[in-house]
Amino acid sequence: MIFSRRRAEPTSAPDTAIAAFWEWWPGARGRVEAAVTTGDWADLSDQINALVSAIHADLHWEFARGARSAHALVVSPAGRAELRAVAARWAAAAPPADETWEYHTSRQPDPNAFGARLQIGGAELAMADLRYGFAVEGGRQLLDVTVYHPMFPDLPEEVRGQIAFLSLDWLLGEEGVERWVGAVEFGGEAPPVDAYAPDELRAAVERQAVEHKEPVWVMLTAQDKKGWPVLATAQKVMLPVRFPRFDTHVAVTLPFRDTNDGGLPLDGSLTALRAFEDELTEAVGTDGELLAHETTRGTRVLHYYVDGATPAAGHVEGRLAGWREGRAQAKVAYDPALEGVAHLDTT
Repeated sequence: MIFSRRRAEPTSAPDTAIAAFWEWWPGARGRVEAAVTTGDWADLSDQINALVSAIHADLHWEFARGARSAHALVVSPAGRAELRAVAARWAAAAPPADETWEYHTSRQPDPNAFGARLQIGGAELAMADLRYGFAVEGGRQLLDVTVYHPMFPDLPEEVRGQIAFLSLDWLLGEEGVERWVGAVEFGGEAPPVDAYAPDELRAAVERQAVEHKEPVWVMLTAQDKKGWPVLATAQKVMLPVRFPRFDTHVAVTLPFRDTNDGGLPLDGSLTALRAFEDELTEAVGTDGELLAHETTRGTRVLHYYVDGATPAAGHVEGRLAGWREGRAQAKVAYDPALEGVAHLDTT
């Protein structure tokens, strides 16, 4: 067996900084509640900036209206894959939500925004007049969306884009947009042929979330440069937003003995591969997930992604000696953007 470790940067937020934030919070939340109401932040903003920056300098924070509580505190990676695990660990240490405060790692939906008027780029427009074009194709999870407002023809492209993305965040939440929206278009002299009100787009996304609640696996086939067959199985839609804690790629290479003429496994080795995969998946537990595997020329590579702040990668490495058909190897690399499986993504 061979272990190889590579780290581009630390994979966990400083535990002491996260603990310091939540030690400060109970004594400060009353003052924060008052500041949210009055707008008088005094030195509170500086304190929060310092505490959040101590966790990671590039995290964003904001206060917002809560969905179930009166207020929400958001500490967000702002779409940066490498900060998702940091924000997730901050949220995991948060106290339970109550009637006053809830805690999130992304901007939440705000349906009330669509009853307001938005002032932006020197223009004022009614959010209720926004319309969305989209289509739900069979088996496809992401929706390509066209955003339109009657004032768009008179606005610069930059402002149209700001309105489009702000409205999607307010409609679906920041993570909802990343998870369920594909391409976004905005502008044009006329609305889309099938133009829907905001509620209808939100309902379509909710149906997608129900339909695709469980992971969907697809089989991929190809040939390498020498003509050997390559067989892969991968989860469909491998987006970092689906796996916020899993920032570390553990690529396990398993050579096997019983092959056909194309280098793919026959029954004996296939049974052994499946059993060993089950063993590694059990070892990872809730601290990781198998996203894909690919097989060619008598070798299978299992692509696990794990929480780098847990012992999950070590649990995998510790079991490699149990593989009996060749020299098992594991490469462990910090990879929050899932670049190690990008070639298998069917999004």
